[in-house]
Amino acid sequence: MVGETSQDGARGSKGRFEVLGEWQTTNGNLLSLKARRKTGYASVWLDYQGQAVKIGYALHAGGVVREVRWEVPWNEQTRAWKGQQRHHIASLIADWHAEIQRPVRPAPLPTSVIGIFDLDGFRFAVEPTVASEHAVLSVVNVENGLTPVADLLHDEGRICGLVTRPGWKGTPDERRRQWRRESEAILTQAAANDGR
Repeated sequence: MVGETSQDGARGSKGRFEVLGEWQTTNGNLLSLKARRKTGYASVWLDYQGQAVKIGYALHAGGVVREVRWEVPWNEQTRAWKGQQRHHIASLIADWHAEIQRPVRPAPLPTSVIGIFDLDGFRFAVEPTVASEHAVLSVVNVENGLTPVADLLHDEGRICGLVTRPGWKGTPDERRRQWRRESEAILTQAAANDGR
């Protein structure tokens, strides 16, 4: 846990690893990040059948990640996968350096979320609203918090309109088309399940 005390009672001593946080990959694998104070080194671990396996490490200074390296065979992952994991690592290290405490495990996504998808290193969630023809597309942060990016108008899952929220108006058309495709697949599946 961030800020845990070592056996000699010194907060975050150099000799003791701290778990900075855990996150889940799109394939459902649980990863965690461990570091020691004043070393500039953090290691990435995979929970594999109840055993912790080191799969990579990050070098950092001043709360900024300088480099992330992956062990074999994880160095063969796609650029998008590596980018997504680096995003999680950088966020955890920045918070740790700033002594911002966060729970080791993020809170679960709200139960109202009917589906998620990953795109360009970010995770998005689709959440219906009280109006049956309206849903909200949100970006998911490392603590599973939702930030709305677009409103979706749909008819039984088929999207009739996508309106980006303020701050997201400049999103490129190609990315909006990808949001629409992924969201429509989730909403269509949910509508089919509701009809059963």
